[in-house]
Amino acid sequence: MITEIEQLENGTVTDRVIEIKAVYKTTKHTVQPSFDPSINWWAGVERLSDRDKEDANYYVTVGNKVDPHLNTKLVLKDGLRLDLSQEVDRITWEWLKHCPELAMSYQEAQSSKSLFYVNIEGRESEIKNKKAKEVLEAMQLVVNDPASNHVNRVLLLGFDMEGENPSTIEEYLLEKAQKDPKAIMRVYRDKSMKLNLLYLRAKKARIVTEDADTKVVKFGSTILGLSDESAIAFLQSNEDILELLERDVDPEYYNNKKSEAKIVEKKPTPIEAALAAKKAKEDK
Repeated sequence: MITEIEQLENGTVTDRVIEIKAVYKTTKHTVQPSFDPSINWWAGVERLSDRDKEDANYYVTVGNKVDPHLNTKLVLKDGLRLDLSQEVDRITWEWLKHCPELAMSYQEAQSSKSLFYVNIEGRESEIKNKKAKEVLEAMQLVVNDPASNHVNRVLLLGFDMEGENPSTIEEYLLEKAQKDPKAIMRVYRDKSMKLNLLYLRAKKARIVTEDADTKVVKFGSTILGLSDESAIAFLQSNEDILELLERDVDPEYYNNKKSEAKIVEKKPTPIEAALAAKKAKEDK
């Protein structure tokens, strides 16, 4: 996937301008090319011979220990713009994008120690809008869900709130939807959550137990695994054990499911239907 920055670099957009924004508006910071030990040279800086330097209109100066003040540097500040259609700015960008002080997005700057980031017009708004829509969608899932289901939703999020006031449980889910909408969507939409809930209820009821020392997870005398993840994986691939667990955790649901299965008439396979038709014809 081509990023917005790559589009700017490659000239696939009309405006080839890189805009630098400061995380804190008044910040100013002087940067120089970063030395890369893996190539034993400065990242993004072209190696030029003395003859090449004579022929060049502009080049980056690095490694001058006699007169270090002659080495290339740049003062970063909020609103700084580099026009990549211009040679000096294009050469500057090649080393600047490797500096740890500059992140490629606002999100990246927040999760690193970068003081500056590349601002693409409209990109930050798109990200914020996407997050706002996710929050709204997650909150609607909670609001439209019967209050009787909320305890189980919270249990899937790792908390046991059984016995709490329903409004308190709903408040927790709505707050979670604002902070982590993807977690709420996963609880409501991931098909594997039904099994996870059954497993958590079994642990809560001590039907499934975990040895504190060995971490062995057991259902009766059956070893399910050495962690919650491995135990759930075991149940997924062993339907007979899963059915027994269903029976012990929720007998009423299990009995109803069995009764419904008996009522539903089994449809004959195409071969069975053909044989039945043949037999009926012979009987005539």
